[in-house]
Amino acid sequence: MNRKQQFIITWLLVALMLGMTLTGCTTNSAVGSGDLMKGIKGNNVQLPPKMDAELNQALVDFTWNMFKESKENEGNVMISAPSIYLVLGMTLNGAEGATKEAMLKALSAQNLKLEDLNAGLATWSNSLMNKDSKVAVNIANSIWVREGYEADQNFLQTNGDYYQAGISTLDFSDPSAPKVINKWVEQKTEGTIDKILEETNEDLMMYLINAIYFKGDWKDQFKADKTHPSSFTTPTGSVEVPFMNRRGNIDYFQGKEATGIILPYVDERFAFVGILPESGQSPREFIDQLSVAEMFKLINSKEMKNIQLSLPKFESRYEDEMKNELATLGMEIAFDPNQADFSLMSKQHTKDLFIGEVKHKTFIKVDEKGTEAAAVTGVGMEATSAPIDLTQVVFDRPFVYAIVDWETNSPLFMGIMEDPTAK
Repeated sequence: MNRKQQFIITWLLVALMLGMTLTGCTTNSAVGSGDLMKGIKGNNVQLPPKMDAELNQALVDFTWNMFKESKENEGNVMISAPSIYLVLGMTLNGAEGATKEAMLKALSAQNLKLEDLNAGLATWSNSLMNKDSKVAVNIANSIWVREGYEADQNFLQTNGDYYQAGISTLDFSDPSAPKVINKWVEQKTEGTIDKILEETNEDLMMYLINAIYFKGDWKDQFKADKTHPSSFTTPTGSVEVPFMNRRGNIDYFQGKEATGIILPYVDERFAFVGILPESGQSPREFIDQLSVAEMFKLINSKEMKNIQLSLPKFESRYEDEMKNELATLGMEIAFDPNQADFSLMSKQHTKDLFIGEVKHKTFIKVDEKGTEAAAVTGVGMEATSAPIDLTQVVFDRPFVYAIVDWETNSPLFMGIMEDPTAK
């Protein structure tokens, strides 16, 4: 696309480790990957026409819960809860007993059958990746199994059928093994992210990875020659950043001690939501006072209004180990080598696996048409005071933002922008 307005990458990696010494693993000095599903036909699974309301609400609740937990981290924050949800959905297909129950509870899906969760997520993923959409949304899943570890065929088949996961064996003992996985990463992100792994731990038996890629143009673009530098007040002082400016009819809402705007993309199923807490209140304090229902009630109170909008251009990266957040939501047992039960992942159905790490990495870039250099060229040339009949919304202090799928009211991404200069 020749107009780039929103560019987001998110990665989530779940690593499964052994809780005891593995026997029967082979080693191979020449690293390579083998397709575990080669020659095996996918099942013709029946999918519902759309994700049902109960799973939809579970996903929204999980998103809000994870965002509230993640906000405890300092600085800029951005998570993709659907990315976490999808990879944990794959992992769930290998869980049993109390581990399965704890994971379902953490996913706000304790009242759902696993087969319904699998089918609903498959339907939603397929709908997001609509080839006729003017916005690009790509979702990719993969499972990497250590050579010599005998994975359960039903576990692999289910994830291949519902999550379209690519499933391969790999010699994790070879130092070059991460290059194979990182090559997959690079391909699925069209070269925008070149790696997710530095090395493979000798105790790691399986990697499950999800990627969500979003690229969309604004329905109504900002003009590069109206971008000019201005001050943004961070928690530690003021910084100068380029602000994009637009005047006109924009969806606007106000309440709960905050002001917000909604900017649709060319496919109006998706929109950017920006929420600016009142002066003196931080985004974290604002989030603490709201439930997810109150948040969407506020957003849905929108009305079209003549607005003078100033929004900073920003690019932000975020990376976090998500075990603490997920443990707080109730799935500690999955991380305990003495209690975790992922017996449905192994051919022998032995309880020898637990989740060793959950890595989450995101990237977002928000800009207007043209380059930053062209935008800087226009500094001050159109800087005028807004007429008094216009409502001014200036995002010149920390704010909350989200990329929302209006069809399900599910935020694909949620973040806190505290400092646009921090990349």
